[in-house]
Amino acid sequence: MSKLTSAEKKRILIVDDEEPSRELCRLAVEQSDREVVLCPDAEKALEEIGKGGFDLVLTDMVMPGITGLELLERIKAERSDTAVLLMSGKGSIQAAVQAMRLGAEDFIEKPFPDPEVVALAVNRTLRARRLEEENRQLRRELQQLRSQPQLIGGEAMSGVLRTIERIAPLDLTVLITGETGTGKEVVARRIHALSPRADKPFVAINCGGLPEGLLESLLFGHERGAFTGAVKRTAGYFEKAHHGTILLDEIGDMPLSLQVKLLRVLQEKTFHRVGGETALEADCRVIASTHRNLRQMVAEGKFREDLFYRLNVLHLHVPALRERREDIPALAQHFLRTTSARLGKSASGLAPEALDCLQAHDWPGNIRELENALERAVALSCGDQIEVRDLPEEFRSIKRPAEEGGEVARYSRAKEEFERRYLTSVLQKSGGNVAAAAQASGIPRQNFYLKLKKFGINPAIMRRGSSSE
Repeated sequence: MSKLTSAEKKRILIVDDEEPSRELCRLAVEQSDREVVLCPDAEKALEEIGKGGFDLVLTDMVMPGITGLELLERIKAERSDTAVLLMSGKGSIQAAVQAMRLGAEDFIEKPFPDPEVVALAVNRTLRARRLEEENRQLRRELQQLRSQPQLIGGEAMSGVLRTIERIAPLDLTVLITGETGTGKEVVARRIHALSPRADKPFVAINCGGLPEGLLESLLFGHERGAFTGAVKRTAGYFEKAHHGTILLDEIGDMPLSLQVKLLRVLQEKTFHRVGGETALEADCRVIASTHRNLRQMVAEGKFREDLFYRLNVLHLHVPALRERREDIPALAQHFLRTTSARLGKSASGLAPEALDCLQAHDWPGNIRELENALERAVALSCGDQIEVRDLPEEFRSIKRPAEEGGEVARYSRAKEEFERRYLTSVLQKSGGNVAAAAQASGIPRQNFYLKLKKFGINPAIMRRGSSSE
């Protein structure tokens, strides 16, 4: 079993002006996975709390100076997520009620008939807090999943989807490449969700656009006093991702000097907080992503070759949206559904002409651009269907094949374009049901299948895109 980092240990503060009582409480609650701090009065306790947070404070109610109730009020005002248990040798129902009204989790009457009473109260409170945090984390992850585009994929994405399933169980570093907006973080989250670390944290940090010192502090954390403004010890992303997965987004933008420190983490599986001397274990899966050509950057001396090979153990390339146009109808349907629900609008479909504009666009911003375009279209729409007029101007001005160069398109080309749009439209209206679409169009089912294959139209994608969440 790996040794717990300080970030994983539960921190407990015991406040009592009587030393025997403090020691008794310490013996009752001390465990290997806990860090216990003792204070003789509330003033010292507030100093300790200022240095770093505590999961639980166990305090006597009657003390010289600041009382336990006053300390409780200060803690709840400044650190509402800290659990507080009150003890008193002059306990009463009225005192207990007042303590609970002020936010105390429990009230323990002194003298204790058995130290086990303290241990049980502390264990019960920490367990309840852990369950609350797990529920909050699950809600956060569910919200993130709902806000992320689905991994919808036709032929161009099928290789990526198969690779994800193969590499997810392997506890190895992954490098994800692809243009900006192609959904690299979605792919990383999918890898994590299918991995043995799925029930542990997934944290992502963008390595671009941040000053080197700030990025180092965010990655590895820092000790109190490590630099101006470092008023308390802070855990970094590697600590937060312990036993889970960390995504280093836009790794190609990381400064060379920081690449050296990251390389050491990957090699030694340990790291130090900024200003710290204690080596901490880096037990997390590393996934890196970039829109840059790292091989070219290595050749130009802008990226460390040794770090590149450490990251490029398993490689996944996410194709651009213009390379997977068959996914546009399903992706568009997904964004329409989620955006309409969020904005309280009724738009649930695309007019064939509007879909044609989307299919003709070059998508330099990829899936992110598609999501933004449809979000704007839904906001401007007045009916149940997105029309061409609802799309941004740059989409409406795209010339269709028959209009290119101001010349009349060749008959065969115009016919194919019409046929593709017609098949897409009738298949959309049937919810991806080929039999229903073939019957509605009057085309024999076998011929309908052949035409879908000819134009690269995947009915399964449309079924997923139109299904309810």
